[in-house]
Amino acid sequence: MCSPTYKLIQNAFPKGIESQSYLPLLLLLSEEMSDRNLAEVVAYYSGKDYSVVLNDVYRVQSIDVPTSEAIANLKERLLVCGYKQWLEEG
Repeated sequence: MCSPTYKLIQNAFPKGIESQSYLPLLLLLSEEMSDRNLAEVVAYYSGKDYSVVLNDVYRVQSIDVPTSEAIANLKERLLVCGYKQWLEEG
């Protein structure tokens, strides 16, 4: 998979998505992508089952909303890894 989203995640998390970044990442990217496309890319990158990731996407939008601090920290990390360009390409 060579999508811009996959490359962004790979640049930001070369050793895999840490657990503390997982839910903030899903929430932040879900603002710009469809739930299913996001789940597909994250599942492919992380090796998790697609249905598990899709449920996590739904959960993070309703009951497990990350703190604004966690989202801000993640956004800073992504900006260094090409997030602004990714947004412009979107």
